[in-house]
Amino acid sequence: MVDKCGRRRNYVFLLIIILNVYANNLSSQNDTIKTKKHFYIPSTLTYSNNFSASYVHYKNWKYNGNNNYSFLLRSNVNYDSIASLWETHIRFNGELGYMKFVDSTWYKNSDYLDFSTEVVKNTNKKFENIFTLYFNSQFLSTYENYYTDSGACYQRWSSGFGSPMNIEIGYGTTIHFWKTCRMNFTFVTLRSSTTPLLEFEPFNHENDIIYKKTLITSEYGFGIQTYIRKNIGTHVRWENYSHCFANAINRSKFDIDFRNRIIIKIFRYLDFIIDSRIRYTPYPPYKFQFRNELMLSFTLEKL
Repeated sequence: MVDKCGRRRNYVFLLIIILNVYANNLSSQNDTIKTKKHFYIPSTLTYSNNFSASYVHYKNWKYNGNNNYSFLLRSNVNYDSIASLWETHIRFNGELGYMKFVDSTWYKNSDYLDFSTEVVKNTNKKFENIFTLYFNSQFLSTYENYYTDSGACYQRWSSGFGSPMNIEIGYGTTIHFWKTCRMNFTFVTLRSSTTPLLEFEPFNHENDIIYKKTLITSEYGFGIQTYIRKNIGTHVRWENYSHCFANAINRSKFDIDFRNRIIIKIFRYLDFIIDSRIRYTPYPPYKFQFRNELMLSFTLEKL
């Protein structure tokens, strides 16, 4: 009888030990799940390069029209590294497009580049601290025609790499969603800008710096940046890389660059792209610029 009671007591102790080990294992798994809130990526490099070309032939169209060729090269490169304490995101966007009128000259109709770096401190909270660096300019020089008082036509340099230019350093918070997508709110943003001053352009800037026909300004403000790359099914992808800066409720204190793109995969290297861009710069004539494109593009990418 004693042996049976001892055996039962041993079985109970063994059962208690097993339940204790299971409970500790379950709690450790829950702790691991809690700490793994983010989608960890050691280090990945992704890119997407698009090239599209078109030929437009006009005949009896309005003012007889002009036949033209157009070429557009667009590049997007991303480096992401997400660890347990810190995550780093580096992004480069660039676009260069030319239009060639038949029996005429080449015309540059698109030229921009931007570079951004984001460092996020993982705190396992919905809102996390972020440090951002943003650079925006263009690749090549731009020239424009102007007429003198005598009626003569000349060309003059109007913009180029580094002028105009925007550099922003910000600190704020970010929200993660869909694993790798995010939206940043930089409540403290220092923005430095350079703007070319043309030879015959009147100006009145008392508190700014003018160096070699270039206006240099600095200001504090509020910034918003989005990074969205979401697959919708197996053949459709939604991309949104937008940027906004505001210093005050004034038409000369806003800078908005909204970029949205729907990419439909047709073949391995052929995409159909629906691209929309809304641009507002704090310079005259203070109007929103809209550009909508539908294009077939040759694509080389790694995602």
